[in-house]
Amino acid sequence: MMELGQRGHGIFGRAEPELELGRMDGPNAPLPAPSWKGRVLGGVFFLAALVCVGFSVYNAAHAGGLAGRHGTLTVQRCWVEQGTRNSSDTTVCSGSFRPEDDSAVVRDAELRREHRPGAEVPVQQTGSGYLASGLAETWRWNALFFIAWIVAALGVPFAATGIFPARTQAFAVGARVRGTRAAVVMKYLYIGGAAGTAVCLYLTWIL
Repeated sequence: MMELGQRGHGIFGRAEPELELGRMDGPNAPLPAPSWKGRVLGGVFFLAALVCVGFSVYNAAHAGGLAGRHGTLTVQRCWVEQGTRNSSDTTVCSGSFRPEDDSAVVRDAELRREHRPGAEVPVQQTGSGYLASGLAETWRWNALFFIAWIVAALGVPFAATGIFPARTQAFAVGARVRGTRAAVVMKYLYIGGAAGTAVCLYLTWIL
């Protein structure tokens, strides 16, 4: 006869599922031990933030006229390029670019923005193409700079703890740094990033 004190086994000698605590899944599962994978994950977020900052500064400098060659692109035709599974469709307009310095006109210059045919768009020539210029465009690219703060904040808890969590445990890792200096850094990155992004998008809208 089975003794009442023998818990954890059913009639057929198999472990009862509710007692297999080591196999618990979800956000309440025990977090893994710190490892280099967690540090690398935090570094990936920081690297992505740096890429956003570089992209923002480069494009904002051109949109603001601080770099590149200024001119006007007269739109002749537009079409839609089909996106991939991970990206949306993009409208591309083509036309003639007339530089402000009266140098040779560039035919079939392309601008990735929707415009009506015949529109004369102020643009800046970059090393890889053309960008719409002006204050509104400059602030739009500045918003990406502050979005980079938010991306960096996402990597703080992983870099600080070294924990590489399961997909459902990301918020649990964030809670692990609560009350530490890392939490303060993460808080100000979130607040500064959100406030800066909101201001930039507002200025883009009203200009």
